[in-house]
Amino acid sequence: MAIDRWDPVRDLLGLRERVDGLFQDVLGRSGAVPDAEVPGVWRPQVDVWEQAGGYQLRVDLPGIAAGEVTVDVDGGALRIRGERKSEALVPRETFLRSERPGGRFALSIALPPSVDPAGIEARQRDGVLEVSLKRRDARAPGPVRVDVK
Repeated sequence: MAIDRWDPVRDLLGLRERVDGLFQDVLGRSGAVPDAEVPGVWRPQVDVWEQAGGYQLRVDLPGIAAGEVTVDVDGGALRIRGERKSEALVPRETFLRSERPGGRFALSIALPPSVDPAGIEARQRDGVLEVSLKRRDARAPGPVRVDVK
């Protein structure tokens, strides 16, 4: 069993993110702020798991083409951004039911230090983005002889 050191700053930042998410969700659903101005109104579903060579991430992005998604690494975090266009052919007032939200989204996932940013690969197919995160080679180099002078 590993013992983690308590970090009050990390806990406060996590609380802030949750409260920000609540406000964004409420403002977006109430219509007080247009969806395009409230990042995070629509959040794609994400699965992350560990495997032998690193980690795997799968994001559901139905209705979004591969060229409309941006994946990058910045400051130790994997950032995924994009936008799902709303139904422009049907006027909003004529909807009887609308459960498929659209708009911009931005996901940020903290990367463990063991991930090699240069070894990240992403592929999108059938509305699912798959990202492979490879671990750095943790093996120590073989024995090294040091000359004594």
